[in-house]
Amino acid sequence: MAHARRLVAGLAALLGLGLAAVGALLAVTLGAEGRATFTVSAAGPVVLGPSVLNRVDGPVTVEASSSAGPVWLGTAVPQDAGDAVGGARHEEVLEVQVPARTLRLATTGDVALADPRPLHVWRVTAEGRLLVRQADAPESVVAYPTTPGPVLLSVTWRQPGWFVESVAVLVTGVVLLAGAGAWWARPGAVGLSGRPVPGPGADAENEDA
Repeated sequence: MAHARRLVAGLAALLGLGLAAVGALLAVTLGAEGRATFTVSAAGPVVLGPSVLNRVDGPVTVEASSSAGPVWLGTAVPQDAGDAVGGARHEEVLEVQVPARTLRLATTGDVALADPRPLHVWRVTAEGRLLVRQADAPESVVAYPTTPGPVLLSVTWRQPGWFVESVAVLVTGVVLLAGAGAWWARPGAVGLSGRPVPGPGADAENEDA
């Protein structure tokens, strides 16, 4: 029985430690505003598809800049955005990488992208910064540097409730860890040596004896 209790306490301590670590990481990453920003440097035009853009039910801020000049941004139905880019050389955002706060890219195409701005497929356009709402999801965003050059792209989600949830995970982990430690130290529990852990009054009783 004591060995089973030790096993359960150890597993609970590991679970608590894991929850505390995840909660702390998320709290630090998101901050009090619940803001998560992921950035990446691309060699040229970038397509941000719905698998990333619409993965969270909330507004998304897309920002793009280039040392070569302004960066144009446009939203469109994914099929229309894909047709606008076609087989031209561009980079596509595949996923977000949470610990590193970056975006993973894949390069495709082998010819220069013709200026997509005149096309009549764009729902919303902007220069440098664009707020995407989820009402028209699914959507894609195309970032096109008006002068050929590298593009620094950032995508930001903001949900104030995320910070509260991360703190709750952290607190749950700490409580679970503390509870596991207290249960491990209960009188009659088995210590690391395999011998029973004495109760709080054991030393006094031994001295009286």
